[in-house]
Amino acid sequence: MVKKLWNKNFILLLQGSAVSIIGDLMYSVAIGYWVYQKTGSNGLMGIMSSISMFVTMLLSPFSGTIVDRLNRKWVLVIGDMLQGIIMLAVGVFAFLDKLNVVGVLVAAFLAALGGVFYSPASNTVLVDIIPGDEIQRGQSLFSGVSTSINLVGTAFSGAVVALLGVPLIIIINGASNIYAAVSELFVSVPKTVKQGQKVTVKSILADTKTALKTIFKDKCLKIFIPCAIIINFLSAGAFSLILPFTVEKGFALEQYGLLMSICTVGSLIAVVLLGAIKFSPKARYLILAITFPLSEIFMLTAYLQTEFALTCVFGLLGMLTNTAGNTVFSAAMMVAIPKDSRGAILGFVSSASVGGSALSALAYGFLGEIFPLETVFSVGCVLGLIPMLYMCLNRRTKKFIVENTKSEDEEALEEVQEEAPEEAVNESIE
Repeated sequence: MVKKLWNKNFILLLQGSAVSIIGDLMYSVAIGYWVYQKTGSNGLMGIMSSISMFVTMLLSPFSGTIVDRLNRKWVLVIGDMLQGIIMLAVGVFAFLDKLNVVGVLVAAFLAALGGVFYSPASNTVLVDIIPGDEIQRGQSLFSGVSTSINLVGTAFSGAVVALLGVPLIIIINGASNIYAAVSELFVSVPKTVKQGQKVTVKSILADTKTALKTIFKDKCLKIFIPCAIIINFLSAGAFSLILPFTVEKGFALEQYGLLMSICTVGSLIAVVLLGAIKFSPKARYLILAITFPLSEIFMLTAYLQTEFALTCVFGLLGMLTNTAGNTVFSAAMMVAIPKDSRGAILGFVSSASVGGSALSALAYGFLGEIFPLETVFSVGCVLGLIPMLYMCLNRRTKKFIVENTKSEDEEALEEVQEEAPEEAVNESIE
C-alpha cells in the first residue's frame, strides 16, 4: 500500500489526464463548430453529444466486469492510444477536406466505446494508487484540474479554434491522447483479484449478477445507490435546460454564459478546499450531511429569483455544496466497494446514473412544454430534498462515511484500543 498522495503513479496519471482533457475540450468545441457550419442542424449536434451517453448507459454494466479481469494499465494505454489514432485520422481527413458527418459520428461512437472501458479502469486504478484516507483529496484534485481546465478553456476555446482552425485542433487532440498513453506506460498498476481470468459471455453475466447481489446485500449500498439514482433523476434534468430557463427569465444570452461560468467556479471552490484540506472522518460526514440538503435549498432559491445577480449567487452556492457532498460520498463509496467486483459495480452505477440523467432530461423537457420551467425546476428540488434528507440523516450514513475514510493509522489505533480491555481482563484472571 502507498503511504502518500503525491506518489509517482498519481502524478503521472494526473498530468496525463490534464493534457488529455485540454485536447478533448478544444476538440469538442471545434467539431461542434464544424458540424454546425456544415449542416446548420441543432438536432445533429444533439445526436452527436448523446452518442456517448447511450453507449455508457448500455455497456457500462458489462464493461466494468470485463475490466476487472484485464490488465487495467493496458486498458488505459490502449484506450488513449486508440483515441489518439482515431483523432489523428479525423484531423488528416479534415485537412484534406474529405471529412463528412458520417465519419464524425463514427469517430464519436468509437471514442465512446473506448471511453466506456477506460472510465472504470481509470476510477479503480485511482483507488489503488493512493492511500484510502486520501481518496477524497485525490478525487478532488482530479476534479479540480478538470474543472479549472474547462473553466479557462471554455472562455478561450472559441478564439483558439478561430486562430488554429478545426483540422489542427483535431490533430492536437490526437497528440494529447497519445501523450497520455505514453505517461500511463510508466504507471505501476496493482493486479485485481480476477485479473487474468478468461473473459466469456457467461463470466460477464455472472459478474454482473454478483455485482447486483453485492449492492443489495450490503446494508449501506442498497440504500445509498438507489437514493443517489432517484436524486439524480429528480434533479439532473434541470441542468440540460438552463439555457431556455434563462431565456424564460428574460436574461440575455451573455448572462447565460456568465451564470454557467459562476456555477463552475462554485464547483471549483469545493474541490480545491476538499483537495487542500485533510478533514477527519467525522468532519467528512458532517460535510456530506450539511451540504447535500443545502444544495437543493440553494438551487431552489436560485430558480425562484428574478434578479440575475441573486440567481448567480445562489447558483454558485448550490454547485459548491452539491460538489462538496458528492466528493465526500463518492470517495467513501470507492473504498467501500469490494475489490474483486469494483469495476462491475462502478459500471452498473455509471450506467444507472447516466440513464437517470437521460430520463430526467426527457422528463424535464416534456414538462417544460406544459409548465413554466421555474415551476418544474422548483418541484424537482422539493421532491429531491426528500431522498436527500433520508440518506443524510440515516444512521448508517455516518458509519459508512467514517469507516470508509479512515487512515491506516486510525484503524491500527482502534484495533489496539479494542484489544487493550481484553488483555487487561486476561491479566486480572491470571
